[in-house]
Amino acid sequence: MMTANAPEQLEWSGKNGAEERFFCMTAEPGASFEEELHSLMARYRNLGGGEEDEFLLRFHVSDPVRQSAALRRMIGERNSYVSMVGQPPANGARVALEAWHIGEMLGKRHMAEQGGTVVEAIRAHYRLFLAGKREFSSPDSCGQMREEFRWLDRIAALQGGAVPDLIHRTWIYCRDIDNNYRGLVEGRNGCFDRYGLTPESHFIASTGIEGCTELPGRLLHMDSLGIAGLEPGQVRYMEAPDYLSPTHVYRVAFERGVRIVYGDRSHYFLSGTASIDAEGNIVHPGDVVGQTARTLENMRVLMERSGGSLSDLKQAVVYLRDWADRETVRNRLMDSPLAAVPHVMLKAPVCRPGWLVEIDGIAVNGAGESAFAPL
Repeated sequence: MMTANAPEQLEWSGKNGAEERFFCMTAEPGASFEEELHSLMARYRNLGGGEEDEFLLRFHVSDPVRQSAALRRMIGERNSYVSMVGQPPANGARVALEAWHIGEMLGKRHMAEQGGTVVEAIRAHYRLFLAGKREFSSPDSCGQMREEFRWLDRIAALQGGAVPDLIHRTWIYCRDIDNNYRGLVEGRNGCFDRYGLTPESHFIASTGIEGCTELPGRLLHMDSLGIAGLEPGQVRYMEAPDYLSPTHVYRVAFERGVRIVYGDRSHYFLSGTASIDAEGNIVHPGDVVGQTARTLENMRVLMERSGGSLSDLKQAVVYLRDWADRETVRNRLMDSPLAAVPHVMLKAPVCRPGWLVEIDGIAVNGAGESAFAPL
């Protein structure tokens, strides 16, 4: 297994015990999809996965058009947010998973809403929700990006707010990114213009990466994380402009990361991070080892400038343009803080052909502030 030396599950423990659990697991290659999935889910259950506190369950599969029906049948009906993305595991397996469990929920709601799915995790003071649209009609990536945000506008209204106030992290999966990413950017930039978002008011943290769905004509799919109940000052944007440029320098619009500060902890959502410098240039062109090192350095600085460290990471996803780089990148990661972090490695090209690797992740630490209610 590609990440055999890394843990597959980590917990964050508060004063009242373990409250959040994160999983990243990859199947052993060489069997049928059904056999690999059955074995992977058994391992997940043995580690405590799949219980009532499961909030997110995302599968990365090698052939979603063919595998989607079997996956739905085998995992059964779940009260969590389930996402499936066509991003083959880099070790040659057919399926990998990542999961996020939130303990001590007061309740959880799974709702079909206007052509999509919303799952709410209800805590004492906040309501976290994951949302994703199922349908599409536009024939191009720009139009489909606009459709995603128009649907999200309706979901945010049902949650009692607006997208700029409630949505703090998106994961955007783009079929054939070399051809369709420009439309994604144009569509997203147009939506952010409509919201009145600027570099000064800040955008939304995001990963935009190659990935497909079971519908061949669907060029984009977006998973979104929202949080209701936050007060001014709890949302803080992660920046290190002397290491990696703001994204608007090269005419895209997303935040490098976002920190959500609660009374008892902080959540850090690192956007897709690559080997980039303060001017927006690719660092170490053609050198995957150098790019991996610079990507980790950029992540380290983003975390440290926001009151955390790479050791606070609880899960990570590593995206490779060329799966032939998998062992080279794996060896570099095993000599880094990510060796102690559950992570999956996938074949998923980045938005610029010159970028060979990208990494995103979620971190949690106890850097809360008593002015705010605990999660």
